[in-house]
Amino acid sequence: GTPAALEKNEVTDHLQAPAASATVFRRPSPDTFITPHPYAQSMLRCIALVIGWTLTLSVSTYCLFGNGVMSWGQPQLSASFSMGAALTVFTQFFIFPKIVKKLGDHTTCAAGLLGTATGLIGFSTCVLQPFHSVFYLLNRVSSAVTDTATASLVSASSMNRDQRSQNLALIQSTRAGARIVTPVLSGTLFELSNVAGWWPAVGSLPYVMVATLALILTPIPFILRRHDERQLQQLKTST
Repeated sequence: GTPAALEKNEVTDHLQAPAASATVFRRPSPDTFITPHPYAQSMLRCIALVIGWTLTLSVSTYCLFGNGVMSWGQPQLSASFSMGAALTVFTQFFIFPKIVKKLGDHTTCAAGLLGTATGLIGFSTCVLQPFHSVFYLLNRVSSAVTDTATASLVSASSMNRDQRSQNLALIQSTRAGARIVTPVLSGTLFELSNVAGWWPAVGSLPYVMVATLALILTPIPFILRRHDERQLQQLKTST
């Protein structure tokens, strides 16, 4: 019948789901009375900012890296960009839905952050082919997974439709802001580390820095999931 009754039934069905499906946490609709984590949106915007920064490192800053460290010309850079873009689109349309169905949004987001950090550190410190390109493509695929999973978590962590629209718009603004600020910052960090003997590798400073930020943010999806699980448990206890 009523919307309230439908929402209550939705939560009740979730609580009464078989134990076998409990390994993958799926949050009820944002329009239920499950209260999101008070800092969920702020934490998710931090993830969006870091993932936006990785795109800068993977395109504009990578031109500097490819030319200065790898001694690449335009053909090699164009081939890397084309392959990375193709894998990004393929992942978001075909791979991401399967991963989310298997792991859930929270674990998928965390795995994407971990993969992004691994890829950034890998291709910025390893110039041996084909390993360099493998790490580069791992970064592109993982950042695409994280980006899409973050948008899903933003939607799920909103109290209602109006708030969901506002939060998604703020995430878009965060990504746009990253594209404005990070190219200059990344280029400066690259030039600072583009000297012989720089540890762990020449030109690696911006990549290692952003990889570290991604690793620091990796627990956030699990923090949000734990909060929602507690909310559901409290609801189950009260019904």
